[in-house]
Amino acid sequence: MRTGRLLFLGLLVSAVCSCENKGGQTSGNTLQTSQQQAVEHRMKDYDLTDSVMMGSHLFVYNIHREADDSLKAVIDENGDKFVDNYYDLTVLRDGVDFFRRRFTKASFGSQLDDSFLKNGILDGFRFMTAQEGKLTFGVCVSFPESDMSEPFVLTVGPDGSFTLEPDNAPDIEEEDTSV
Repeated sequence: MRTGRLLFLGLLVSAVCSCENKGGQTSGNTLQTSQQQAVEHRMKDYDLTDSVMMGSHLFVYNIHREADDSLKAVIDENGDKFVDNYYDLTVLRDGVDFFRRRFTKASFGSQLDDSFLKNGILDGFRFMTAQEGKLTFGVCVSFPESDMSEPFVLTVGPDGSFTLEPDNAPDIEEEDTSV
């Protein structure tokens, strides 16, 4: 009698397993579909404060980045959502407010083609040089998670005015001459 129950239980388990395997194709597709649901990506907040001497003046600059839900998000071909960013640039000259401005992708709108306006996010901002009375920063609008980008040069003049221009100079990496 005990052997009969074990045999019946074994057959029942086999039947259930074979049904699950046939139905598993549907379950697998359902699981795969749920894994492909859109994911929201946002860059971490970022703050950098540094200083540079230019002539007899000390310039202290702060670059602050935040993902901003009020900006139009970018949705890629997989349905993933990328939250766009803003950057605040603050510059003090000898401890006094010299330059303060918020930049978004729209700040570069007149210089971006439609594909970058629709599919790009503002994702890079860095100090480059201080010379001839000007502070220069590199700024970048890019397609998320790709190497497609539009670089810009932001120049803050000696009077606190600024210009935004496409960066047409190729990046030239310094050769590592150490052996």
